[in-house]
Amino acid sequence: MINFTTPASRNYFSQEELQCRCKNCTAERRSGNVSNGDAKYMISDFIQHLNRVRENVYCRPMPISSGYRCSRHPIEARKRKQAKLDSKPYHPGDHPSGVGVDVSVYGANAHDLIESLHIYNWWHTQRGMARPFTAICPNQRGPYSKRFIHVGGNTDSPGRPRPWLWTY
Repeated sequence: MINFTTPASRNYFSQEELQCRCKNCTAERRSGNVSNGDAKYMISDFIQHLNRVRENVYCRPMPISSGYRCSRHPIEARKRKQAKLDSKPYHPGDHPSGVGVDVSVYGANAHDLIESLHIYNWWHTQRGMARPFTAICPNQRGPYSKRFIHVGGNTDSPGRPRPWLWTY
């Protein structure tokens, strides 16, 4: 029987795929400077949960198309701007909170990944533990190379209810 509290045998996700990929962070790394978008800002418990899903349930590579996002990332800047225009507070999402990734996957693999994440969550809730993944959100439109599933682990808070589901 699988015990999802046992650490995965290894880390399946590289620092490179988890770090912010905005033009500012990329330029800083290229010039040898310290970047605000370092993968060290990813929450280790969240990464451990991803590793367990990868190793024990999904059992296939989970290529990350977007991991941590710094505050200068264009998507996060747009969200802050929109919140200001709407006269609402900005609530950092999963990526800038270090608990969000987009897994590049489509078709049957996308279906299997969603199922694997739900099995993992179910296992935890059946034992009275919190659901590790509070956002499982597919983007399965457009070219196959651009499709992904967002996996997030933020907690419930005002302005950001969880668990939550959205599509793109």
